[in-house]
Amino acid sequence: MGLRKAKHKLSAIFRVAMRNAGKKPPDAANTSEAVAGESLEMDFIGQGMESWGSFPEILLPLRSFIDPSNTGQQQQDSGGTSLAGVVSSGFVKYREKKDDKDSSSSKKKTLELSAFLSEKLPPSTKKQHVARGRLQFETFKKKQSQLMKKLSKGCARKLGQETTFEVLFKMGKEAGEREYNARIQLCIENARRSNDAEYVLDQVGKAIEYLKEMRQGGFSIKEATYGPFFRYLVDMEMVEEFQIFKEFIREASPEPVEKLVYYEMLLWIQVNDEEKIHELCYTVDDCGRISLSILQEYHLVALCEKDRRENLQNLLEIVDITKVSSPEVLKSVFEYLGKSLLESVAVKLLWKLRDSGEVETVSNLIFSYASCIPNSTVEDAILKFNKLHEELDIVSSSSSYENLVNHLCGSNEVATALDVVENMCEAGLEISANILHSLLDAIGQILEFDLVQRIHSIMSNKCVKPNSETFRRSISLCIRIKDFEGAYNMLGNLKNFNLAPNSSMYNSIMAGYFREKNVNKALMVLKEMKEAEVKPDSVTFSYLINYCDQEEAIAEYYKEMKQAGVQASKYIYMSLIKAYASCRQFEKAKQVLMDQEVPTKDHNELKSVLIHALASNGNITDALSIYKEMKEAGCHVDPKTIITLIDHADSNEELTTLAQLAHKLHKSNYWIDGLFKIVVFAVRNNKSSSILDLLKETKNDLSKDDIAVEYWLEEVFRSIAETEPSDVKLGLDLLSFMKEELRLCPSRKCLDFLLHACVNAKDKQTALLVWKEYQVAELPYNVLNYLRMYQVLVAAGDSKSAKEIASKIPNDDRDVRCIIKESRVVFTPKPKKKTSKKKRFSCQAK
Repeated sequence: MGLRKAKHKLSAIFRVAMRNAGKKPPDAANTSEAVAGESLEMDFIGQGMESWGSFPEILLPLRSFIDPSNTGQQQQDSGGTSLAGVVSSGFVKYREKKDDKDSSSSKKKTLELSAFLSEKLPPSTKKQHVARGRLQFETFKKKQSQLMKKLSKGCARKLGQETTFEVLFKMGKEAGEREYNARIQLCIENARRSNDAEYVLDQVGKAIEYLKEMRQGGFSIKEATYGPFFRYLVDMEMVEEFQIFKEFIREASPEPVEKLVYYEMLLWIQVNDEEKIHELCYTVDDCGRISLSILQEYHLVALCEKDRRENLQNLLEIVDITKVSSPEVLKSVFEYLGKSLLESVAVKLLWKLRDSGEVETVSNLIFSYASCIPNSTVEDAILKFNKLHEELDIVSSSSSYENLVNHLCGSNEVATALDVVENMCEAGLEISANILHSLLDAIGQILEFDLVQRIHSIMSNKCVKPNSETFRRSISLCIRIKDFEGAYNMLGNLKNFNLAPNSSMYNSIMAGYFREKNVNKALMVLKEMKEAEVKPDSVTFSYLINYCDQEEAIAEYYKEMKQAGVQASKYIYMSLIKAYASCRQFEKAKQVLMDQEVPTKDHNELKSVLIHALASNGNITDALSIYKEMKEAGCHVDPKTIITLIDHADSNEELTTLAQLAHKLHKSNYWIDGLFKIVVFAVRNNKSSSILDLLKETKNDLSKDDIAVEYWLEEVFRSIAETEPSDVKLGLDLLSFMKEELRLCPSRKCLDFLLHACVNAKDKQTALLVWKEYQVAELPYNVLNYLRMYQVLVAAGDSKSAKEIASKIPNDDRDVRCIIKESRVVFTPKPKKKTSKKKRFSCQAK
């Protein structure tokens, strides 16, 4: 069935279903009669014409609607049942059949998860009418909603949304507005992605049913619900259906309906109906409930979104820009004007706004325009920003400067952003905490820590309004560049802004000292915290415990934490595991998980930490044992933990065991790392016989990430060069695998390491093959290449070729001359000592 035919059938479904969706639910007394009538109608339709045999089941109830020749007879035999009721019944029956068909595939997942979900669901609570308990109830309701959202999200990710909805329904979780919105959005997304006409019909039918259920259930139908549906109808160019749906939303939605004209404008633009576009731009709401300016605001947004330059300019000629109420609409318009290089139009509108007294608004819109001009650098944007302010004779506002700074930071032009902020200081404009946070975050991302000092000088200005978070971020940056003095200066500046230090600031300094292995300084920070009357928190104690190297100190800090009333967090338990393992108290590390206070939800993550700690400290046997227990129980193991098991594998470990570990990483970003770590392990432990087979099995996946593969192949060649004896045959095979299977050109590092391996193996023939590869890869020979080749030739006893190579090595470098001289001594084969005839005969006699 073609999509065009499907579209016609979808149109019929939509029109009839919308009629039924608008009806209120029938009384209980009439329900049985309606069902009976629908059953009779369905039985009758089942005896219809053969031409309907190709229709999907969902369309069977529509025969009487689509085929006028059957209308009179069907109405007579149906006993007066409405066509809308027939459609509704058809949808229900179709869905029941579909559910029965799909239930077998999802039943197993549903049963496996239902017990888990029932344990996690919080108990329902009745609405409390006592004013005193209202706040407590609202808090509970909020937490319940957050928990359900998190739970539903996790289930949907693992099982799919349809199965999740079924599970929640069977558990008694009634569908709410959010659930219905998610279902409708899922159906529309599925319909968009599919080219199967039957499937599209099914998904749209489900979405209509969900809308009808929401309407009958008394739920509010807001833009989050109807927006995806409108956009789908627009993209499908379904004009009649759009109008039906629009009328339905007018009645069903509690929100102002002016937003509907936005979708209507999108529709006429999509079908390229110039007459309708012109009509919309110049007419008000047919009921007279909405002013012209409100409608035109949404028209402006739609015209900008669809790049209708001419229509936009015509509308801007009649719109009073000073009466546009939404800042977002103005922003969209000026951003579009910038993208379209319509500066004359933009300036004309800006003058109108300026004359009306909207100076700050004008300044912000200048930024919106200047920042969206295509093919312009940040310097161009700043010049245009300043030029328009001068032309309009206004001063840049603090908010427009803040937008400019954020734009520059987002473009990684932090130095330029700092120039702008310094200009703000000179102009006496207030520097908000948000501006400082943007600068600090950008510096941390681009790693230009030399700019930190400029931040410090800016913060000394009286126009700056930092908060505690600003100082925390500044201190963290100081610690990253190991500027502990600067961090303490930041602490001292707090009083200048009437701010008090907090534990997060001290924690950053303490962590920095611990990373530098300066335990005494780190403990001094703890003393300073207490002197400043700042209470240590769980993060403080997690650092103290994590870096303990004595069993007694671990217990002492944990006891102190309990006495201080600090609740043990997940990170405290992680620190306990790591600390005990580093002290080689492996049993105590395992016992941390036995603590009844450890939340059940954290067990898997803590077990991953335990495996990592045991493996890192030499107890690979117990680490693998716990890993196997987790896999048998179906628990998730952190990919980094599996990498640790591979890194610390015993030299006698079989490659098959490690390959199974790497297989568990296949769907993660660590898979290539794990695979090549196994290859390096095999090379270093002389277990290279199956390396090529392993790589060939995974070549399709390896070809998806050339950069990572090239890096790791260089590491493999490095391992070949560093291993004694060097397996040059494996090196040649890997070289062929790179070129023929992965279509990769070997890098200079790969060839350099392989040539070095040839020196170790004293293999002249392989070295000559590698020497040719430099030419194939168009890599010029350098001094190191000539020296390596010279050493191979000397070791092979080919003095003539060695002299020829040596003649190409520059003699002006003293170190190079020394290496050549030493190479002759080290690599020249030593002649065998000749024995006398008398001694040889005596040996033969013996």
